[in-house]
Amino acid sequence: MSTQQPRVSIIVPVYNTARFLHQCLDSLCAQTLQDIEIICIDDGSTDTSPDILASYACADERIRVISKENSGYGDSMNRGLDAARGTYLGIVESDDFASPHMFERLLKTMERFDADVVKSNYYEHENGGTDTTGNDRIIRVFDGFGLPYGRLFNPYDYQGVFQVRPCIWTGLYRRSLLQCYDIRFLATPGASFQDTSFNFKVWALFERAVLLSEPLLHYRVDNEASSVKSDTKLYAVCDEYRSSEEFLARYPVARRRYAKVLNTVRLKTYWWNYYRIAPEYREEFLEQASAEFKREANAGNLVESFFSPRGWKTVNELIADPQAFAAVCTEDGWF
Repeated sequence: MSTQQPRVSIIVPVYNTARFLHQCLDSLCAQTLQDIEIICIDDGSTDTSPDILASYACADERIRVISKENSGYGDSMNRGLDAARGTYLGIVESDDFASPHMFERLLKTMERFDADVVKSNYYEHENGGTDTTGNDRIIRVFDGFGLPYGRLFNPYDYQGVFQVRPCIWTGLYRRSLLQCYDIRFLATPGASFQDTSFNFKVWALFERAVLLSEPLLHYRVDNEASSVKSDTKLYAVCDEYRSSEEFLARYPVARRRYAKVLNTVRLKTYWWNYYRIAPEYREEFLEQASAEFKREANAGNLVESFFSPRGWKTVNELIADPQAFAAVCTEDGWF
């Protein structure tokens, strides 16, 4: 392994993704940007993923493999953050794959604007195999939020960026700022949604951002083993918002700027979570959500101007009577 600092570190968390892992690693080894390190964290895989990782590490000195007992995605990501040496940091899930010029394009944009974070749109890859042609749909995730493409902006001036799906794997981050602000992942074993608080913290404190219109990452939507398809992690998303609140408490300026917008994002995320958990747990989840929004209202962090008219109506009905809300709410009627 080279002792020279690479320009970009790419973290690849791995857990039982042998079916897709070759395609992911091939896409990273073939990047037009050569000055990278690829840090693969094997989270105690029980399939052939460890063997695949070992073979790629032998073939390409830029690949580093960290093996550990199964402790979850958040801990894997934190291990990657600790091991990274690059000036900038990228993330690629092990069942996704990158366009050949992804990291060269992100890096050139980062350096051109002296940015703290650069993100792009992405493709949805729906083919169950490893075909890379003709089946991917472009997801323009940043459209519709009043955000600028191709120029430097401060998230404080364009707070619609907080409403965008996290998609932390489409970006490049200035690693020194992640370290400075101690931006890490929740390491709760078995939890999910750990991208939620990470994404919020980045937008809250990274003041120099650029968005790219072109898609660069192929995001797989048909992996049945993906953690986001589980219905058992009832309060994992609540843990993410508690982490964001605790983070804001450490940074008073960010708290004044974003404590209110955090609750509009919370409503949107809880709507999404409500319709993906098992029906028998929904009433219990609404009770928790109601208590959180009531607490935020008492703290002065629920402000009507931050919500759409429908969203403001929803959050007040949820606070007033979560059981009655459960009886009348519809999937398209929260905000």
